[in-house]
Parts: sequence; structure tokens; C-alpha cells
Amino acid sequence: MLKELKDAVRGEVISDKETLEDFSEDASIFHITPSYVVRPKDAQDVQSLVSFAKRNKGISLTARSAGTDMTGGPLSDSIVVDFLPNFNKVLEVGDGWAKTQPGVFYRNFEKKTLAKNWLLPCYTASRELNTVGGMVANNSGGEKSLVYGKTEKYVRSLKMVLSDGKEYSFQKLSRKELEAILREDSFLGDIYRKTENLIKENHDVIQKARPNVSKNSAGYALWSVWDKEEDTFDLTKLLLGLKEH
Repeated sequence: MLKELKDAVRGEVISDKETLEDFSEDASIFHITPSYVVRPKDAQDVQSLVSFAKRNKGISLTARSAGTDMTGGPLSDSIVVDFLPNFNKVLEVGDGWAKTQPGVFYRNFEKKTLAKNWLLPCYTASRELNTVGGMVANNSGGEKSLVYGKTEKYVRSLKMVLSDGKEYSFQKLSRKELEAILREDSFLGDIYRKTENLIKENHDVIQKARPNVSKNSAGYALWSVWDKEEDTFDLTKLLLGLKEH
């Protein structure tokens, strides 16, 4: 399998004992040794990795950047995907918004935003060590989050590679935009149809199951996807807090 994995990507595939040991821990009490660590070179490599995992049953991909998570989220006995080396650029900062790759350290992200008098206030206590991608994966919130909200409040769009091995963009959709996707005979259209049906058919049950907590990092926040009053549909709310991709 090692040869097939190396053939699948242009980035590094690492299997030496020392590296695997380094990636067997995060900031939690857990210790799980991965089979391989892969450092994808670009988004095309990520797509190839997902396709590889789909072809090889029993293989899973777990995203990792700085590894400051305290729950064991970036640990796996299968393949850990290390985004730190090659996905570490802040692509653009605008008026109240920024576009970034997941492996950017928050400390570097903050320098770019503060230069334009903007701050992402959901930063954590580990702000000097953690990455922006990790904040999204964990729906992070720190000292200012009770006033300003957690990471979920500030994510406007996400690019993700789904199980078909293709990259998609997710953002809040109006009813008109949603209906257009629902009519598509495509993998993405099928996801939106199934998700909308699930939420609408079980709306009251889902809302009652919403945890009464100040911070929820469990993922699958179905209760936040469909805004019934505004009739908007936002799958970024469902994707936030997912640690394994």
C-alpha cells in the first residue's frame, strides 16, 4: 500500500518511526500511532488522497495542522494528513474578511488582519501555537467568545474535498440558490437534497436536541443549517467542528 500511496500524491509520504511517534500525540492525554503521515502539496493532492482512501476500504484520513487540540481530534491509526508545511498562506485580507489556508498559524493570520484594523475575536488561549484550520475544525472559542461568539460565527465559506474526490465550496445560500442546487443531478445536489429533507422532516426534534452549552465542538450542527425565518441554508454550520475529513 505504501507504493500506491506514494504514487497517488506529489507531496511527502512519511512512515519512519520517529515521525509517526511525533504525530501520535496532540495536547490531549491520548496516544495513537498513525500508519502514515502525508503532507499534500496542494488541493489536487488532497483530492487524490480522498480518492485513494475511497479505493482502499478501511483507510481513513485525519486532518492535522499544529496539533494543539486537547481532545485527540487529529490522532489516527490510519493516515494523518499534515497541512502545516504546504497550506500555510494567508491568501487575501479585505474589508472585514480574509481568505486563508488551513495551515496558517493564528499568530501570523492576526498580523495580517491587524494591519487592516481587523481582529478575529474567537482566538484561543493557544493563539501563538494553533492554526486557523484547527480553529475551524474545533469551532474554537477563547476569552472573547462569550461576547463575540465562536469560530462558527465568522466562517463565511469553506472549500472541502468530499468523498467523491472533488473539491466544493460551501456558503450560506438563499432559497433561490438552494433550489438551483437541489435540481442538479450531481453528487453535490444529492447531498443538499438529503440534508434538506432530513432537517425539514425532523425540524422540531433537531431543535430540541440542540445542546444548551456555551461552546459545542461536536460537529454535525444540524440545528444551525436552515434558518427558518430567513429561509437560508448554510452547510458550513454542519461542517464546522468536524475533526476527521
